[in-house]
Amino acid sequence: MASFPAELLDDTEARAVRLVALALLADAEAHRERLSQPDDPEALHDFRVAVRRLRSWLRAHGDVLGRDAPTRAHKWLGRLAAATNRGRDNEVFTGWLLAEKATLTARQRVGATWLVQRLNVEKAAADAQVLAEVSRDFERARLLLAKRLPTYRLRLHVHEGVREPTFAGAMSVLVRGKAATLRRRLESVRTVHDDESAHRARIAGKRLRYVLEPIVPHVAEGEATLARLKRLQDALGDFHDAHVWQGVVADAAEQVTREEAARLLEPPPVDAEGKPVRRHVRSARPGLVAIHGHVVARVTDTFETIVRDWSGDALQPLMDGVEAMAEELDLRARSGVEIERKYLLRGLPLHMPNATVQHIVQGYLPGMRLVERLRRVRVGEVERFFRTVKSGTGLVRTELEEECSRAVFDTLWPLTLGRRVEKRRHVVAEGSLHWEVDEFTDRELVLAEIELPSADITAEFPAWLLSVVERDVTGDGAYVNAALAC
Repeated sequence: MASFPAELLDDTEARAVRLVALALLADAEAHRERLSQPDDPEALHDFRVAVRRLRSWLRAHGDVLGRDAPTRAHKWLGRLAAATNRGRDNEVFTGWLLAEKATLTARQRVGATWLVQRLNVEKAAADAQVLAEVSRDFERARLLLAKRLPTYRLRLHVHEGVREPTFAGAMSVLVRGKAATLRRRLESVRTVHDDESAHRARIAGKRLRYVLEPIVPHVAEGEATLARLKRLQDALGDFHDAHVWQGVVADAAEQVTREEAARLLEPPPVDAEGKPVRRHVRSARPGLVAIHGHVVARVTDTFETIVRDWSGDALQPLMDGVEAMAEELDLRARSGVEIERKYLLRGLPLHMPNATVQHIVQGYLPGMRLVERLRRVRVGEVERFFRTVKSGTGLVRTELEEECSRAVFDTLWPLTLGRRVEKRRHVVAEGSLHWEVDEFTDRELVLAEIELPSADITAEFPAWLLSVVERDVTGDGAYVNAALAC
């Protein structure tokens, strides 16, 4: 798979998502070229995985790509994935059958040989179909995506300019969402019969894996977390395959029964003198019955593996690894330093020249080491949403901030219940600096803040503010918004 520099995480989401998509498209194209080489047995498998990576990436970032990843491209790639699945399923089952064959009796091995031959015929037909569909569907999807993905449009506000979310920030939200989906689907796998639930969990695991792969080399827990995710995917895949094989063996047994019944209705063969000749056709049924028993045992074994290794507390190392990656992405997206002084005012200044008024509601998520703030800012009819983490006290503090979507805000906002403040902020420019006067609307309190370019700079109070300043509360924890929200 293509590799990407660490700097990609600092790029804008729109650009980085397209760069990864184009690299995945080129990767799939390279594997497609290998399909025409008969001495390359891994070509089809590698092409299949490359198509799935590309399709999963386009699906995960559909809201960013929009019309640049059209529905018809998804349809063509989906048809390719379905076509390649059939050949892969037969190949995996054949490999398992050949390994199990040594444990069967001579009589039972007749059924195993018959079934392997049938699977090989079906795989050859499926592979031929893949080659036909590749020349049609993949080429159409490749041409369309190669045309659409390299360019995109930006919508700019005339006063605010460009404010695009970073790739790291967007990925942290996406990774957490997909991890939550995986956990939820795994929790629904409760019995050996929950194959559909396990299959959905497997798909969720694959989608999380394909989202993580481009960033894994650049985050601390990346490689270890991806390795755990692959082991989970293998366990769920083994369980699902075993359920599928039960149906394959049942269908094969029905076919053998029909063939044997047809032979009974045929006139018996005769020799040159017209005498009946006894036919010696060894039945495949005993072998199929034995194979079915082995498959049932595999279903049980693979389910026990899932319960032992990937449920309850056993799942936590994987979830902790994903969360550690998301936290690192958060920090990278919102790195920065805030140098700020804060003053308690006796009241709202009467004359604030050319003040811009912002209506702000903010709340704080539960947390011990770091406390995250959610903020909604409304200016006129325009609303914007932010996630912020601040650490430290006093004049110089670390501030990590990222703009987020309304959907993210609405999802997290209920968690701030009981830890919220509301205020009306008046922003006044004084030279190159800006004073922010916060008039709290949920209590009797007015504060003024100013952000400074360095800690050794002292701000002079403008005349309109000086008369209402009571005292400096920069280092007073009682006037920190997180404390006021308690």
